[in-house]
Amino acid sequence: MSYKVLWTSEAEQTFNQNILYLEYEWTEVVIENFINKAEESISTIKANPLLFPVVSKKKGIHKCLVVKQVSLYYKVVGKNIYLLTFWNNYQNPDRLKVQ
Repeated sequence: MSYKVLWTSEAEQTFNQNILYLEYEWTEVVIENFINKAEESISTIKANPLLFPVVSKKKGIHKCLVVKQVSLYYKVVGKNIYLLTFWNNYQNPDRLKVQ
């Protein structure tokens, strides 16, 4: 089955926020590594969307660890994969609200 990856506005915003943080605190090498890891994670999800653990059975939300500091939350609806958010794992988990 061929899946289509769709970015929510929240995913775009949180991805860009992570990049901005890395630009401010780290080097280009770290930024490139994060981008590459995110692309690899999305490719893996696209190839096998049910590979990663479900964190909300009711909502069908999965969690993929991109790097130690950032997880990608997503859900599969039919042939579409919705990227929900790139969550910094050092944040208070009570603030995490995925669709």
